[in-house]
Amino acid sequence: MMTPQEVSEHAFAKASFGGYNMAMVDEFLDLLTEDYTALYKENAVLKSKMKVLVDKVEEYRSTEDAMRKALLTAQRMADEMVAEAEQKRNTMLQSVDAEVRTRRNQLVQEVANEEGRLEAARKATAAYVAKLKELYQHEMDYLRSLDQFTAPVAAEEPVQTAQPEQPAPKAEEPDLTADTITIEVPVEDKSDGGLYAELMELNMNPAEGERHKRPSRQPIERPEAEEPAEEEDDTAPTKRIDFSNLQFGRDYEIK
Repeated sequence: MMTPQEVSEHAFAKASFGGYNMAMVDEFLDLLTEDYTALYKENAVLKSKMKVLVDKVEEYRSTEDAMRKALLTAQRMADEMVAEAEQKRNTMLQSVDAEVRTRRNQLVQEVANEEGRLEAARKATAAYVAKLKELYQHEMDYLRSLDQFTAPVAAEEPVQTAQPEQPAPKAEEPDLTADTITIEVPVEDKSDGGLYAELMELNMNPAEGERHKRPSRQPIERPEAEEPAEEEDDTAPTKRIDFSNLQFGRDYEIK
């Protein structure tokens, strides 16, 4: 591209015939030089601006590449973080689920054990109550069997003032030596301090008139029949209970 100076310094060859008017050519060249100079300067300015813009575009492109790389890196990191969070969540859910199942199974087992203990306690209580009832029934049967060892109390006769006092008849005592008495004695009464031991002491010591007292049982009083104040026979033999053939067990009854 020609510069304005080259345009203004350009010379034309002179012709003798049919040439141009030199004054008009010079005037045109001056106008052209001014316009061309303005256009040239404007072109130079635009080129410099374009260069700046190109540099900016290159900078923006490099920045864009960096931003794109950063964005890709951030996206990748976000994806990794999301995947890691999901993995941790799944792991925690599995762990919590397993712990909940284990704890629930433990609680169910504990509840079952407690229910079993409760049922066993109920059965044991029922068995204990039944045993107590059975022992109570045995004691009642045994106490009823003792009624035949005691003589009935003779009825007191009213005092008659008109007739002379007569001795009251002796109470008829049962002949305990004639027959052998078979009594079912509970197992607990065979031990020391039981009713069986007390009866044996009473049989061995009939002169004492009463049994030795125990802390857990009330003494059974033997009612004595009224005897006349006179003519007591101290030489009469004392009747004893024959315990030699005493039998025990559930298959025996009082005869």
